[in-house]
Amino acid sequence: MHKSGDSRIGKRPVADLESLMMQQGDQFDATRCVSFSDTDASGRVHFTAILRYVEDAEHLFFASLGIAVIGGNHGWPRVHIDCDYRAPLTFGDEVQIRLVVQVVGKSSVKYTFAVKKFDQLCAEGSMVIVRVDG
Repeated sequence: MHKSGDSRIGKRPVADLESLMMQQGDQFDATRCVSFSDTDASGRVHFTAILRYVEDAEHLFFASLGIAVIGGNHGWPRVHIDCDYRAPLTFGDEVQIRLVVQVVGKSSVKYTFAVKKFDQLCAEGSMVIVRVDG
């Protein structure tokens, strides 16, 4: 997967979300190709692969900000996901994933995502993640 910006994995856990370097309206773009293993018997990408693409983009976004996805005693589980599938993707397609931060709360982040092949919208939705310690 390729992304905008720095490719280092974030190592710095944060004490609270107020110290995160992200805010409403921030965007992050990543690009990847559909792997053969992401497709089902019909030759189309399996619906769960889209969510993995979004999660991979999220991890790269966090890394670009220097935020550790996991570490020490914290993590970022998903507490809400919705996704609408608009057009199929197939093996070899190059896709763009865009994340847009909608809300940064005390312990949660909500963002929307769009997955496109060229200018064609293939999937869109939103995800809420919560930072948990312990």
